[in-house]
Amino acid sequence: MAKLLKPMVVVLLVLSIVSLVLAIMVFGERETLKGRTDILVSSVGEIADNLQYPDLNLAALEDYDRMRTPLNQLSVHAELKFQDLMDTRLDLENTRLDLEQTQEELRMAEDRAERNLDRARAAEREAEDNAAEAARANQQLRSVEGERDNLLSRVDDLDIQIAQMQDEKLELEERIIDQQALIEEYEAELFVEAGEVGTPEGLRGEVIQVNTDWNFVILNVGSAQGLTANTEMLVHRDDEMIGRVRVSDVREATAVAEIMPDWLRTTLRRGDHVLF
Repeated sequence: MAKLLKPMVVVLLVLSIVSLVLAIMVFGERETLKGRTDILVSSVGEIADNLQYPDLNLAALEDYDRMRTPLNQLSVHAELKFQDLMDTRLDLENTRLDLEQTQEELRMAEDRAERNLDRARAAEREAEDNAAEAARANQQLRSVEGERDNLLSRVDDLDIQIAQMQDEKLELEERIIDQQALIEEYEAELFVEAGEVGTPEGLRGEVIQVNTDWNFVILNVGSAQGLTANTEMLVHRDDEMIGRVRVSDVREATAVAEIMPDWLRTTLRRGDHVLF
């Protein structure tokens, strides 16, 4: 019996040692699993925080049988976040394209603004040139106005001179009339004393010069053809009588005759014919 107990004690001792070793091994594995579980819970918690998922049940993650449900929920939430991220990325891409288009439009607007600025500068330079030209034109205008005033002053002086000359002309005409009257008297006395018969009837001549200012003409007939002073002759142009003249001064080949205004139908001119 004692011999049987000894081997049994040895076996029990060995079994105890084996159990102790197994217990130690199981305890070590348990601690390792617990550490891994804690790491898993901590990591999943950080992921949930990063994904902004506050509803995650961290306590369920410590139980292997219960952890599948919160992990599935977190996965669904992650997929939704990923879809939101892709939508945001698409929005950012569209925003980038819009930004590039806006930048291109801004560049084109800047180019247009630069061109408009260049045109504005050119218009400003043109305006300055026009202003300078206007200033020169005003200077020329003032100069012309000064010349005009001088001319007007000279015209006034000339008008005064013309008025004086007209007065002198009237005086000369009066003196001529007086002298002609005396000449006519002297010639009449001479003709009576000499027994002259005067200008022959049918005498013809031609106007060779006209002075409208002094109202006389010069004829191409004179004393050589028998023309005498105070003879009144008809003036013809073609077949029409256009006036009448009175001879005031007779030379050998020419004569001066006054235009009689009461008989004048049109202005006399060189080449008109006279007839007595």
